[in-house]
Amino acid sequence: MKSDKIRQLTTFYSLPKKQQKAIMLLFSGEMNQGEVANNVGISRTTISAWKQKEIFRQAQDEYNRFMLRDLTSEAIMTMRELLDARSEMVRFSAAKDILDRSMNDAQIRKTEAEADIAEAKAKRSSKDNQQVVINFTDDLPDDGQQNA
Repeated sequence: MKSDKIRQLTTFYSLPKKQQKAIMLLFSGEMNQGEVANNVGISRTTISAWKQKEIFRQAQDEYNRFMLRDLTSEAIMTMRELLDARSEMVRFSAAKDILDRSMNDAQIRKTEAEADIAEAKAKRSSKDNQQVVINFTDDLPDDGQQNA
């Protein structure tokens, strides 16, 4: 297991220990950047400089993916359960989140375009099916009798 972890975190483990610790603390989300800097024993500007470097960002992404991997299946099951929620808004949000995460950008744009087209067609169909009501009583004489 240890070798598997090392293999998956190659970039992360290539960084100095202070940068590794900073990445782990940033991932936890329990501290802001200044608190992380104090905990690691560096300045806040040093963390900002690290975040500008490609290798640090790559290691951070690598670490985040590794840590989230185990939580993904549980999160998916939770979203699946929310599809049966009573609230229509909760069901919608769960469905949208699942779709957003399962599709690439091109698929999302295509699906949204198809939804917009379907909505426009439904509106047009609704307008076409409205009945026009004409009030003929305005054409009658005041006594209510029709002229022959």
